[in-house]
Amino acid sequence: MVNYSGDKTSGQVPLPLRLSRVSSYADFLAHLSQNSNAPAERALFHSSLLSGAEAKFSLPGYCYLCDDAADFDVVRPGAVVDQQAIPNWRETMRCKSCHLNNRMRAAVHIMKTVCAPRPDASIYMTEQSTLMFRWFNRNYANVQGSEFLGDTVPRGGENEKGWRNEDITDLTFADDTFNAILSLDVLEHVPNYRAALGEFFRCLKPGASLLLSVPFVRNSERNIVRAVIEDSGIRHLLPPEYHGDPLNPEGGCLCFYHFGWELLDDLRDVGFADTNALLYWSAEYGYLGNEQIIFSATKPTPGAGPILTS
Repeated sequence: MVNYSGDKTSGQVPLPLRLSRVSSYADFLAHLSQNSNAPAERALFHSSLLSGAEAKFSLPGYCYLCDDAADFDVVRPGAVVDQQAIPNWRETMRCKSCHLNNRMRAAVHIMKTVCAPRPDASIYMTEQSTLMFRWFNRNYANVQGSEFLGDTVPRGGENEKGWRNEDITDLTFADDTFNAILSLDVLEHVPNYRAALGEFFRCLKPGASLLLSVPFVRNSERNIVRAVIEDSGIRHLLPPEYHGDPLNPEGGCLCFYHFGWELLDDLRDVGFADTNALLYWSAEYGYLGNEQIIFSATKPTPGAGPILTS
């Protein structure tokens, strides 16, 4: 990793983030073939960072959000590979300044690269209680977030903290409302996720884009169903998996899906165009771990050509 010791005016700004766009499982296999040495090279690089490192340490890099040299905090406990504790890189690498972790910083970076929303753009996020939402609220003038609050608050209403209650399978917003929608690690907790995709499509303005991250199994052509809801309740098809719940730190959110390449077809089926998986990794920006994936999809503009190309 480059050691950025100067400020943002010192000329030590890394190159633009390299994004590899793939639109199908076949494209992904071709990508792997063309970059066959990359996984081993990354693993060796990660191992060099961990040699002798303590459970908590920091690494230098460049934070795109802060537009400056940065130190990223790493929490090391995680999977053990070759007797070495491997951090969950995606959920660590927290910038000491903006406090956002690897995947959060990368999501903003990719949004600004791919969608390039204006400062006054209308943006909807499927979260509101998070550091990520607070960053957007500080940096954009027209951001709407929400949480799923169940029956405690009317749909479209707010609780005492000002959080809006929305069910993303049946949003209360009008058609063609938003210039961009971000849904980051939420869709896996929604049993009827296809209805949510349809609602995202409905609420976007023509020409506007959705950015979506989910737990993703890159070697699976199909989505993996972990649990379903039946008349008798939840039936688990695989061992229950719960993710952290910002509304209930003592509990967790059940994961219904791990997604595969079928997700691209799901997006196209509800009407999205220019639908791509964007693959990225960067030592300089602190986007470490496996090559990560975020999905982009655009609502077509009648009579216009595509906005994004694969």
